[in-house]
Amino acid sequence: MYNRHRARMAKWKSWFTLEVNVANPIAQVVLLAVLVCNAHAGTIVNTFGTGQSFLSPPGETIGGGILRNDPPPNIGVTQAFGFTPASAASLSQIDLAMQYIFLAGRATGPANLDVSIATNSLGQPGTLLETIHLTNVLGSVPFQPGIVSAVSVSHPLLQAGTSYWLVVAPPDLANTAFDWLISPLTTLSIPSATRLGSGPWITGNTNQPLAFDVSGTAAVPEPNSLFMMLTAVGAIGLLTTGRRGSR
Repeated sequence: MYNRHRARMAKWKSWFTLEVNVANPIAQVVLLAVLVCNAHAGTIVNTFGTGQSFLSPPGETIGGGILRNDPPPNIGVTQAFGFTPASAASLSQIDLAMQYIFLAGRATGPANLDVSIATNSLGQPGTLLETIHLTNVLGSVPFQPGIVSAVSVSHPLLQAGTSYWLVVAPPDLANTAFDWLISPLTTLSIPSATRLGSGPWITGNTNQPLAFDVSGTAAVPEPNSLFMMLTAVGAIGLLTTGRRGSR
């Protein structure tokens, strides 16, 4: 009786061990499925030339209400460009070709810049999805062109086939001025919008926009990894079926 009980317990133990051993690979495959969905960085829109090149100054002044002698009450320029992602992506970074302007008595504001992504509302910028506040842009060194990078914090999801706007302006529209430098590309068709102060947007299309790019990340399984994962799932299924049949 005792030996028979031990034999039965040993059999149950072997079955339990089998289930654990089968379950562990399944858990590992599930983990693999998560790991192979690597985050791939990609460009959503790019108006730079080769190697993030842009034209030499001058470009288009943003902010600069006093510098431009804009008539009150709406002074200082906000510039925006539209784009439509081809595939869904979470915003990661925005790059701009900029030059900070400082002129005594005319452009004396700090080198601060607000870079925003907005929804599209009837062909013009709508609700802001994220605003990235930049300070001490380009080291606050005037008249030195360079690339300004705005790194997303909240990473809003930009849906495929949905229009959005890149909106750029200094917080101090009257006193701070930047020169947003021009793209060397002349065959694009990019929606554009400008406004003075809080006035209405003036919209249009341009073949040669200012130089910028917007990049994002999307979770996409690599084909080789996905094939390996599916093969492993199939092998585990056969193993499980075979073991159960042998009982």
